[in-house]
Amino acid sequence: MKLVIVETPAQAKRLSDALGEGWRVEPCSGMVRDLPADQLGIDLAADFRPSFVVVPGKGNLIRRLMKALRDCEAVYAATPPTREGEALAWHVLALSPDMKDKSVYRVTLTALTPDAIRAAFAAPRPLDMKLIEAYAAERTFSRLVGWSINASARQALDFKTALTVDGMVALRLLAEGEAHIGAFTSETRWRASVSFMSDGIPFTANVLNAKGTALAIRTAEQVGQLEALLKGGHFWVDKTGQTLKTQPAPTPLTLHGLIEITARDLALTPEHTLALIATLYDAGWISDPDAIAPPALHEAAQAYIRREFGTEYLAAEPNITAGIAPADVSRLPEALPGDGAAVYALIWKHFIAAHMPPAQDKLMGARILVGAAKDKPYPLELRAMAALLYFDGWRRVLLSDRQDAVLPVLPQGTALLPTSITVEAATSEPPMLFSEAALIGALVECGVNVPAAVAALSGLRAAGYVDGEISLSLTEVGQTVVAYLLANFDELTAPAFAREWAADLEHIASGERQRVEVLHAFWSRFGGVLRPARAVRAAAEHKPIVLRPAEEV
Repeated sequence: MKLVIVETPAQAKRLSDALGEGWRVEPCSGMVRDLPADQLGIDLAADFRPSFVVVPGKGNLIRRLMKALRDCEAVYAATPPTREGEALAWHVLALSPDMKDKSVYRVTLTALTPDAIRAAFAAPRPLDMKLIEAYAAERTFSRLVGWSINASARQALDFKTALTVDGMVALRLLAEGEAHIGAFTSETRWRASVSFMSDGIPFTANVLNAKGTALAIRTAEQVGQLEALLKGGHFWVDKTGQTLKTQPAPTPLTLHGLIEITARDLALTPEHTLALIATLYDAGWISDPDAIAPPALHEAAQAYIRREFGTEYLAAEPNITAGIAPADVSRLPEALPGDGAAVYALIWKHFIAAHMPPAQDKLMGARILVGAAKDKPYPLELRAMAALLYFDGWRRVLLSDRQDAVLPVLPQGTALLPTSITVEAATSEPPMLFSEAALIGALVECGVNVPAAVAALSGLRAAGYVDGEISLSLTEVGQTVVAYLLANFDELTAPAFAREWAADLEHIASGERQRVEVLHAFWSRFGGVLRPARAVRAAAEHKPIVLRPAEEV
């Protein structure tokens, strides 16, 4: 019997159905081990060796997994294709004393369809210890920073804090955003436009200076002078032109991109979107958000476009990057009730659109002059623009509610009569507060993965540090915590260092640097300000397991 380890019971059922007899599939239901909750769990004197212990409440699950490992002839880890996924399987295997003479294979599932499952099991690889080293470095760093700063903050602030590393970076981002808003000084300028009618077609032209740039009008006196010039002036067409503007096809949706769109268009919270993504993946409807879609899916998308729209709607070079894909392109979106159907439709449409050619708009423009007479122009010009869809391309799938506009035929020298003249004040707006999706995006730019960013935001809400539905703001307690972080751990909790640390983890994962080397460099830089409580060594020390290389199956 061959054993397969997956993450969730739903995944276990789908793999069991696909693999058939001779296979046993068991879910690990998240990490089975972690650092202890009641002590540091890091031996600083032994090259930052972590002591992982069994997660409370998982005793029965572990006994079941240990029996399965004892009875099997080989193990296949089919956990998510991430550092955490690699560690999920490693923690299970590390608990078993029966792995010495058994082969361990790692399979990367792009989706839970029969074809994807067969393809993954036909190309196994060894468990990647470099990814596990990066995971261990990340857990060590998070424990040292979180443990030390929370202990220090509780003493200084006289209340219990619940700060994670990602949560601290999020607080700093929110504080920086609020500081920018507080330092913003609004400015009022005036803008002018003139409306015309020609051949029954209305259009509006913006008033600019003679160089074709925005007017520099800041006083009421200047506004009065401009209105007088426009009301007493004569208008005529100086020249017209048109060109084609290309709108490149979108890329397949990333997890963060999907969270932004579902928040804007479907009013879904990030937590709800992540839950829907997990459900759609476990049901075999979409690819793993962290996996790269196989060539067969791209070929299926191209075949669909060729069949449904014709070869002119097939991109010569598809705009393909990493992103979420439908597991089966032939499963078309349906107009069904429920958020899951709407999310699937977004994923399917963006994936198909990424294989289509750019859309093209025909841009029409007119330059209009004004003056006391044609031979006495004012130092002003007016510009009218209109856009008309010329070739829909990818917009054939991703429809837009944009309205086309046209300009009338305007021969050079044609005199125009204004139907209205508008001069209005425009006051500059301050930067916006972070929305949930925008804050998650900022954390992703700092190297935090999307699920961790969503969890960090949820934790800040639960702790009472952040408030707001549409726009996020720091509560009074949140401001107190940020002030403490700035005063005592400024560099360590800054977004800039988060990006630096994320790059270090990638270097460990790629084998360019060693975990111990990176942790020593971090500790020599920040150990003096952290001063964690003395660690109590666990009874059973962590020892890395040695795995046999994967063999062909």
